[in-house]
Amino acid sequence: MIFRLIFIGFISLLASVNTTAAPNLVVSIKPIHSIVSNITQGVTTPALLLENNQSPHHFHLKPSQLSLIEQADLVISIHPNFEAGLAKVLNNIDNNKQLLVNDNNTTNHHTWLDIAHMQNFSKLLVDKLTQIDADNAITYKNNLASLNQKLARLKHNTKQQLSKYKTTPIATFSNTFEHFIDTNQLHQSVVVTHSHGERLSIHKILNAKQTMQKQQTKCLLSTVEIPKKRIKVLTEGLNINSESIDIIGFNISKGAQHYFELVNTITNKVSQCLK
Repeated sequence: MIFRLIFIGFISLLASVNTTAAPNLVVSIKPIHSIVSNITQGVTTPALLLENNQSPHHFHLKPSQLSLIEQADLVISIHPNFEAGLAKVLNNIDNNKQLLVNDNNTTNHHTWLDIAHMQNFSKLLVDKLTQIDADNAITYKNNLASLNQKLARLKHNTKQQLSKYKTTPIATFSNTFEHFIDTNQLHQSVVVTHSHGERLSIHKILNAKQTMQKQQTKCLLSTVEIPKKRIKVLTEGLNINSESIDIIGFNISKGAQHYFELVNTITNKVSQCLK
């Protein structure tokens, strides 16, 4: 009888542990992982899929990464068109077990460069987490309130730092910085090529150089994937600064503070380029 009571108690304890276990979350890239980490503080630590300097556009999942996804209660990513290496895997995951940062109406998937979009995403994330983990709903909502305050302050400080350059023409190699430029009301003179993966033709080079010279463009922004030789071809003979920016923050430690350090770093680089 004693052993039977102990066994029943043990089974009850297991059931209790299973029902209150925190959700297992997997996030694709560091900036989004940072936002998720802020929301889940005190509950769980999300796993980061792309730990190293892996390009989200071109990567092959390792067995360890596949295992993370298989064990996840929720996989959070930008969009299958952005993380191409995830597209096939995401198609095989139940829709209830995945959350996209971007909807299908968005063609430019670099939306973490728009702080307001991250605020909207954070709300959707909390709604989703509350559905799958109602026991921690209050913690998620409290974390959301705290994160919103920090993001609002970051948004204000970023706009204030860049406000003096609103009328200064700025060029970008691709459309990668579109959200950052739009949300901070900067004046874009030219986008050299739509995607940083596109081939840079002589026609595009000449058109871009002509426009930059005509509008007295002060700065040309590019991402770290673009070879320096290609930027030199575009800026040669022009009185223009150039800045190569890591928009994912490969060298910034992952975690709750990553997103804030990333945005501040980008803002400082853009500000320096526009001086």
